[in-house]
Amino acid sequence: MIFLRVISITALILINFYNLTFSQSSIDEPFNVDTDKEIMIGAAGVAFGVAAIILNSNTQPLTYNEINSLNPQDVNKFDRIAIGQFESDVLGDVLMYGSFAFPLTFLTYDKTLEDFGTISLMYGEAVLLNASLNTLLKVLTLRDRPFVYDKNSLIEPKLNVDARYSFFSGHTSMAAVNTFFTAKVYSAYISDGTTKTLLWTAAAIIPAITGYARMNTHNHFPTDVIVGYIVGAAIGYFIPEIHKTDDAETSNITTAPQEFIHRPLIGFQITF
Repeated sequence: MIFLRVISITALILINFYNLTFSQSSIDEPFNVDTDKEIMIGAAGVAFGVAAIILNSNTQPLTYNEINSLNPQDVNKFDRIAIGQFESDVLGDVLMYGSFAFPLTFLTYDKTLEDFGTISLMYGEAVLLNASLNTLLKVLTLRDRPFVYDKNSLIEPKLNVDARYSFFSGHTSMAAVNTFFTAKVYSAYISDGTTKTLLWTAAAIIPAITGYARMNTHNHFPTDVIVGYIVGAAIGYFIPEIHKTDDAETSNITTAPQEFIHRPLIGFQITF
């Protein structure tokens, strides 16, 4: 299950960098950590995740009769446009999984590498919170995906329990977490306006295209994508925001865009 994999990866991040994070904090860092704050965020993410796992274990797929009784007219007019024949979403998968390359660039830049413990802790919290909240709402709402309403779609995907997890789009929210988190963190380290504009433009566009791909392949309704975008962007933005030091606004370190990424990514290997 993807959710459990995300939880495992997040737990490893938190364990590997917990001691480093609390030992390296200094007044020169644009972000800092607070024990009470981290406990509250982590506890919320874990609570949502545990509840989601329990509810997911009791969720049953749709039956033939339930599928045949579905009426597209029962879907609101705005969302009805997404109903259509099931398609594999290659583009959405590539963009969502590819978005994980954004936070990895923190390993290639001297200043973020120096503060990588703090950044890793914040990123782990963002991923955990997004994944657990997304899964919890999926199992609470049990909204059928658009292709389930389509009479011409294959029956096999409709009989998968995942066909009931339309709200909200996890691909869109995860892509937004990765891109907005990266843009927000880098904005605290650089002051070059052009570089910031490029970062925030990419942060906004990539999850938007991901969401469009999810709708275009009839895996999600427009409202699934809109909510996913908002939730992911909010988590990616506000997790670093609430960790800012008092002088973070004046702590931009780099002014030259050519210094933005200059350290080769060597010596790091991630195995799943």
